[in-house]
Amino acid sequence: MVRSAPLIATWVLLALAPAAAWGQDAANPPKDDWPCVQVLQPELSVGAMWSGDDPTANGPSWRDDAVVAALVERVAPRRVTVDQATAEIRRFAAGYEGDRKVALSELFAGLFESINGERATIIRGIRRFNTRQAALARRIEQTTSALDGVDATSTDMAVAQKRQELERQLTWDQRVFDERERLLPAICDQPFVLERRLFALSRTIQEEIGK
Repeated sequence: MVRSAPLIATWVLLALAPAAAWGQDAANPPKDDWPCVQVLQPELSVGAMWSGDDPTANGPSWRDDAVVAALVERVAPRRVTVDQATAEIRRFAAGYEGDRKVALSELFAGLFESINGERATIIRGIRRFNTRQAALARRIEQTTSALDGVDATSTDMAVAQKRQELERQLTWDQRVFDERERLLPAICDQPFVLERRLFALSRTIQEEIGK
């Protein structure tokens, strides 16, 4: 079955919708709500991305430097390729006239905060996506059970109509469930795409500090 782009986009938005939209408690997710084959690391570690002192230890001080903050806004979004972001960082480092190490360290702090925050939002969305799928699977099971209880040989119009309604519901729910399952691998990869992105940009920043 061919998936339409608008339908996929809708499901992505559902996955990333606020927890309140689905009545979920984001602060207390169930322990078995992670549907991805990738091992979950809820939060990224600065130490895994950065050598030396932790640039994020002083909080969001990077926001105090308007130039650094503007660069974070330009290179953090996923719509900017890693190559484009890397080129921006190198241009910034080459033209910066102040303390390059401080500025570049703040740049990393800003990217870490922004990308790690986006990644956490996606992880919560994946958990809600899985909760949604589990609820739909239960409804499919209930509809199937109800359908089994309707006499397929009955000549009663009301019975026949009831069976048609259940069949339509089951067909639709199964289609939605299957399409979401096909979408799941791409959704599951997003936290790891962001992790790889942050690591690559961190490496570029540290290379520029070392020059």
